[in-house]
Amino acid sequence: MAITLSRFLQWKPNVFLYRKLGWNFTASYLRLLGNLYFALKEEERGKIRRSLEEALGLEKIPSDLESRVIQGILFHYFEKIHNAYEGLPELTSFLGDHISSPSLHKLDEALRRNKGVLLVTGHYGGIEYIPVFIAMHRYPLSVVFKCATTQLQETLHRRAEDLGIQVIDPSAGNTVGAVLQALKENRVVFIECDEIEEWKPSQREKMLFLGKQIHVDRTLNLLRKRSGAEMVFGLLHRSDLKQYTLVLETSRDILCRLETPTSSPAAAVLKALEENIYAFPEQWYQWKHHASLEAPSAPQRKAKGAVPVLKPSLRPAW
Repeated sequence: MAITLSRFLQWKPNVFLYRKLGWNFTASYLRLLGNLYFALKEEERGKIRRSLEEALGLEKIPSDLESRVIQGILFHYFEKIHNAYEGLPELTSFLGDHISSPSLHKLDEALRRNKGVLLVTGHYGGIEYIPVFIAMHRYPLSVVFKCATTQLQETLHRRAEDLGIQVIDPSAGNTVGAVLQALKENRVVFIECDEIEEWKPSQREKMLFLGKQIHVDRTLNLLRKRSGAEMVFGLLHRSDLKQYTLVLETSRDILCRLETPTSSPAAAVLKALEENIYAFPEQWYQWKHHASLEAPSAPQRKAKGAVPVLKPSLRPAW
């Protein structure tokens, strides 16, 4: 089995050191390990570099941007490990102190419709903390997830149980049915929209995403149509490892403000995600998968000052 960054950083001896020596040590040690990994895996770093150049329409990206993107990827893994192995009282205290959520009321408004909520996010910023943050605010939450390692899977299942989070495991089969049942019970279902390899592309609906023409994943539109659920798009924007902002928008909010109309709510949330990726490319960590999108088209650049809003497949958020 090939060594991936996820498996390398979650190797059991490393996890033992993280838990034994504390989170300040973990942040520095994990960064050291990650930089070592990318030094040895130049082809993987090269894939990220080429994807950035292609998406941003540049012949050569600035070296500091490449470094920031790599650092953003390593921040994500720190958050993943911190989320899984920190004590629950300490973790919820940390999130309560370091996440601001001025638009959390969007979930309350959506739940009043009694049709459930599709809370859609992407591989962006501090995504790992969102399920715990939502659950600690007493929202009825269901999360679709499956982890890269058995150790992390078991740890997060226990954490989910402690928080009252319903886990929907794709390996159990009939994921769509499980999601629809959760929505029928007026739950918030947390899923991602940019698991590129897992998309079930529509044959009719196309759009530009990060400079490439793609067939939109039909999963979100199908779930919304069958359930009548409200679709809320959310990103946890990371300022640093101790400062985050959760921004939520309904798909209708997005459709109203987009300069170019989109063909469906699923396309709208992808456009909202794209806005943030162009504004803050270091916050997205799916760059190595960008090449698997369809043929390139003329990139649509976004202003660096774009306001961060908030990643359709039924794959893990954790």
